[in-house]
Amino acid sequence: MNTSNWRGFLRNLMSGRYRHCLDYPILILIAVFALCFLAFMHIDGFRFDASEDTLVAEGDPDLAYYREVSSQFGGEGFLVMTYMPRNQELLSDAALADLDALVSQLEQVAGVKSVDSILDAPLLQSPPVSLSELATNYRTLQSQDVDYGLAKEELTTSPLFRDLLISADGSVTALRITLEGDSELEAARAERDRLQAITDPTASQRQQREEAKTRYREVHEASLAQRDQLLSEVRAIRDNLGDGVVARIGGVPMIAADMVDYVKQDVMSFGLLVILLVTIMLFILFRRIRWVVVPLASTGVSIFLTIGVLGYLRQPTTVVSSNFISLLVIITISFSIHLISRYRELRAECPNDRHVDLVFRTMIDKLAPCFYTALTTIVAFASLVTSDIVPVMDFGWIMSVGIMISFLVSYSFFAAILLLLPKGEASPTLHHEPALTRWLGDISVTKAPLLLAFMLFLFLFAAAGISRLSLENRFVDYFRADTEIHEGLAFIDRHLGGTVPMDIILRFDPFEGQQLDESSDFFTDEVDDYPERYWFTPAKIEYLEQLHEFLEAQPAIGKVLSLYNLELIARDFNDGRPLGAVELVAVLDAVPENLRRELIAPYAMPQSGRLRVAIRLHETDVDYQLDSLIRDIETFATTKMDLAPDQVRVTGMAVLFNGMLKHLFNSQASTLMFVVIATLVMLLLLLRSLRLAVLGLMPNLLAAATALGIMGFAGIPLDIMTITIAAIIIGIGVDDAIHYLHRFREEYARVGNARTAVRNSHASTGNAIYYTSITVIIGFSVLGFSNFMPTVYFGLMTALAMMLALLANLALLPSLLVLAYHRRDRLHPQASGDVSLDEQTDSS
Repeated sequence: MNTSNWRGFLRNLMSGRYRHCLDYPILILIAVFALCFLAFMHIDGFRFDASEDTLVAEGDPDLAYYREVSSQFGGEGFLVMTYMPRNQELLSDAALADLDALVSQLEQVAGVKSVDSILDAPLLQSPPVSLSELATNYRTLQSQDVDYGLAKEELTTSPLFRDLLISADGSVTALRITLEGDSELEAARAERDRLQAITDPTASQRQQREEAKTRYREVHEASLAQRDQLLSEVRAIRDNLGDGVVARIGGVPMIAADMVDYVKQDVMSFGLLVILLVTIMLFILFRRIRWVVVPLASTGVSIFLTIGVLGYLRQPTTVVSSNFISLLVIITISFSIHLISRYRELRAECPNDRHVDLVFRTMIDKLAPCFYTALTTIVAFASLVTSDIVPVMDFGWIMSVGIMISFLVSYSFFAAILLLLPKGEASPTLHHEPALTRWLGDISVTKAPLLLAFMLFLFLFAAAGISRLSLENRFVDYFRADTEIHEGLAFIDRHLGGTVPMDIILRFDPFEGQQLDESSDFFTDEVDDYPERYWFTPAKIEYLEQLHEFLEAQPAIGKVLSLYNLELIARDFNDGRPLGAVELVAVLDAVPENLRRELIAPYAMPQSGRLRVAIRLHETDVDYQLDSLIRDIETFATTKMDLAPDQVRVTGMAVLFNGMLKHLFNSQASTLMFVVIATLVMLLLLLRSLRLAVLGLMPNLLAAATALGIMGFAGIPLDIMTITIAAIIIGIGVDDAIHYLHRFREEYARVGNARTAVRNSHASTGNAIYYTSITVIIGFSVLGFSNFMPTVYFGLMTALAMMLALLANLALLPSLLVLAYHRRDRLHPQASGDVSLDEQTDSS
């Protein structure tokens, strides 16, 4: 079936059955409300996912390695709470008593595994203790005979505790709140991943796979609820400390939770404000209550049904996909405005027609452009499903489902409501063309060559700006400076050696039983309860020393922790000299078991042959590129330390997040190519003209490129929200181009003159494009007041993109049409010259 036959078949099908359906608007509304009731039954399944997993790429080999390392050494599942008394010394009886009470409160919170503080830090030089006394007689700040002056000197100069548990000036301490791991969740994830890895599953295995997915989802939701409760209790404890203490909270779990909290707040507060602004704009543009209520009702039903579907599927909404509500507002309002504009035209042209006939003609006349705009926008978002970044994939199919629902609601609920309303009077503002639309129409007709030159300039501008785009995201910059989480992260960053953790793993031969060397005769114990100490050698410590010296010279790196810190402390037992093999084993043998768990196990795993170097990155007042820093570390380890490439690996949540952004950025080239080709195909099917399809696509490609170029020049990094904005701009911008070209083709066939067809298209469809764009621009601009900076950038860039799309479709596109069709005007059998807009309006 060729394109023409397909279009005829579609139109005939709609003309028959759809016309019959419109005779029963009450039944249509009953069906829609029934679906809304079903959606309401599943609305409780709709939720936001605040887990760290939403910040990385599921299935990424680096993620699997990160989880493996975390299971051995303990990952980044911890919070940091600072404690700084305002009116007394930190190391004083009163302050330490309050600190002890705070630690006790935190330890009672369900889900907290342990709380490390300076209260438990071993004091080995206040006064000095001998190696033989280390196992049984070291002091802490809780000891009765401790000298606070000596303790402060030791702690603030300690290679281990300075900038970790206490600031260099001794005024601020930090509590490390380690959270319990969720073994049930890990087991459910492992079983799900195992079954998903089966390439050719049997029917039984497919059933087991679905059961494993369901099981993981249920356990995951329960885990998130427990984590939210834990964070709330920790915050409550912090808030009860009063004004006498400066207490800030940081950590990867808190960052992830606050991201979603701010998104939730934005959906509620800004959602209401956007609805209010859209309401005002619709009334100003159409001056009829019905043209306010009906579009808003259609939008509300579309969003409600989409949320119901997500609830039924138990599909979580992440920071990335949370924008689906805002985007559905754009798309549904766009459908409504184009339908309203066409109905008002028909109402004025055919005042004696029956109301049901006017509604039917409205829906049929706009069927092709609305159907193809829905299809092209779905294609744009469906392209995101090709990514292997789970949150982005989810965003793609959520939007695709939402757009389908929006289209169906517009052609059922919108039409039914309109049929039940009275016919009403013709609008007095029908032929009022906005000044901007008229001006753009004039310059596109009279200054077409100049606009073409301007388009070439924009292309060069966009290319230069795109070359400056950056992926350098910092968690502290995701929040406004006056927010609690930003203040906490910045405070920790400046006083306690950095904010975001990152690990460097060095791999050596694993420990395989007692390894005899020159130190073996030093021990005469019949029972060796710590044989792994023989795995630690001066050579390994020397590797760590070289790496420490390099890392500590990097401005971007704050605190660096490994066994080398402990070796520096142990030198006090060896007259300040580096430890030889005998001394090293002797010190390890003397360290009590509780200190081994706290000070050695997090940095060494002899059984797997791994040494861990934990670093913290400065995210404030330091300019660096994470990608370059990682490469520099790996290069130093392989060239200066003579380690093999597979012996060193950098990991951590920051590394995974950076890798996700890089992967997504690299995939955007193929994704955008898919969007462009698919959109071009959609335009060809609708317009049946390669010329019109190419002309419709070009200005919108330029609008997307210009938006990215502006981001590059403004220094706005591509983040988890804005990185997909190019595909979104093309998908949404082409919608207006489809409506414009559809009308232009009809006008050109009628009048035979490109300039006249452009003017008439501006006076009809151009108005609808203007109304849609202005409503969306104003609505999305309010997101600029959000506390979550990706939402700010997304809102402002979406508003900017709609402005660029407006200019592209009402200035650049018409000028290209004039230039492309002006020679055909002379040959067109219906050419009628450049008829004025007023004459065309009068004649119609």
